[in-house]
Amino acid sequence: MGTHDKGKDGGKLHLSRRDFLKASAATAAVGAAGLEFAAKPSSAFAATVAATYHTTCPYCSASCGQLVDVDSAGNVLDVYGDHMSPMNDGGLCAKGAGAYQLVTNPRRIGAFSSHPENPVFNYDPSFTDGVAYRREGNGPWNKVSLDAAMTEIATGMKAARDANGRAPSVENGYNSKQVAFFGSSHLNNEQNFTYRRLIAQFGTTNIEHQARV
Repeated sequence: MGTHDKGKDGGKLHLSRRDFLKASAATAAVGAAGLEFAAKPSSAFAATVAATYHTTCPYCSASCGQLVDVDSAGNVLDVYGDHMSPMNDGGLCAKGAGAYQLVTNPRRIGAFSSHPENPVFNYDPSFTDGVAYRREGNGPWNKVSLDAAMTEIATGMKAARDANGRAPSVENGYNSKQVAFFGSSHLNNEQNFTYRRLIAQFGTTNIEHQARV
């Protein structure tokens, strides 16, 4: 066993190689004895991939290659980088890797309202159409049809733009300063194209983006 030498070494512990190996083995045995009581992780479920499709990431003009695995019912199982693509060689940024959420996230518009994570589900399980909204702050979620929601938004924006006689005109270069538009990195290419056309038709150059804030 180890011995203490209180002489010139100042009380340091002297441990032989044999004693060290004995102590190490005993420690390992004690640690392993408790493993049988540890919680066993649940086994991962391996879904059957029925088909894999080649596509491109919808989030920017880089057009990185993606592969999409689907099951026999057409449900998306996974989205990952295409190693055969010369644009990205299989790599994806955080947005590209998160493209799976475009078709699976229960909080997206068009998601099944019966999904437990849908914000309206706990409020009204019978909710089957429209969108969920909050007027302000952390008030309760309410529901309204998509047509009614878009009409209310458009009416309010037009009223703000035209307030105080500042509607786009020849005099102000068809550029209203009353409103501003805010971009988001969550939008894909098609959504950004539509959004940019809306801004141009609306008549303003007050544009900012989430990434710069």
